[in-house]
Amino acid sequence: MCEEEIDLDEHWSYTISGNWRALRFCEDLLRFCSRVKTDDERKKVRDNEIELTDFLKVLIERCYEKLIRFIQGQNSRLGYLVLGVFLMKFGGKMTNEVKEQIIKYSDWEYEEHQFKNIEEKKLRKKYLSEFREKITNFVDGVRTLVSEKTLSDVYADHGPFDLTPINYDI
Repeated sequence: MCEEEIDLDEHWSYTISGNWRALRFCEDLLRFCSRVKTDDERKKVRDNEIELTDFLKVLIERCYEKLIRFIQGQNSRLGYLVLGVFLMKFGGKMTNEVKEQIIKYSDWEYEEHQFKNIEEKKLRKKYLSEFREKITNFVDGVRTLVSEKTLSDVYADHGPFDLTPINYDI
């Protein structure tokens, strides 16, 4: 099965954020952050007077509760995983309660039965384990990057698989 044949509604990746659903969640989180900018801050961003990555950390702090409520309302484990990637990427705040939820919903037991072959299981478990370790050790304010591989990257490294979409429902 080549990538063009994959139904976009079913597209996924072995990594947390290498799929279109994850990108949509990330876009939503960025929109929440964008809405809390002041007019002066918007001008500074537009004029490149503010380093955006550091500024996003400030915006995350400002709208943290809204971000959490949004993800809670999605009833999706992927939403929690993307929230974890997002907060770590920008060194945002992460309360213990949120960290526990992210760790809970990234547990291998939710996904282990969803794969058709051993290679798929190994790849997903590898990236999920890396993610969980980084979440567990995350320190507020410290930017922490998580592996990001798209399905194309996986195909290039391992060849195509007969992919079964991951069910992220809570």
